[in-house]
Amino acid sequence: MSEFKAKLALFPVKEKKNEKGPDQTGAIEISEDQRQAFIQFLTTAEAEEDYQGNSIIKLSVSTWTNEMKDGRKYLKGAVTPPYKPSEEVTSKPAASTSFDAEVPF
Repeated sequence: MSEFKAKLALFPVKEKKNEKGPDQTGAIEISEDQRQAFIQFLTTAEAEEDYQGNSIIKLSVSTWTNEMKDGRKYLKGAVTPPYKPSEEVTSKPAASTSFDAEVPF
């Protein structure tokens, strides 16, 4: 699966136009040099079902709280492919029986 990195920023809305308006707005930025990796990811990623049964491609999002010059806080983050643990299973080494025999409890 192709690896890519993208940036994300969400800023608080200064004035909500109505109750149902968003609290934060922003953008996801994919640098031009990451475009092909992102396209490759989207075309080869395995789809999964969301809670409604829709077929989706999932992305991971991580955010950190930052502060603007005027003191307002905003979220800055990254968008990446979801973490998938390696299929290789690492096993713990077996405990040494001679060591176990030496422990008095």
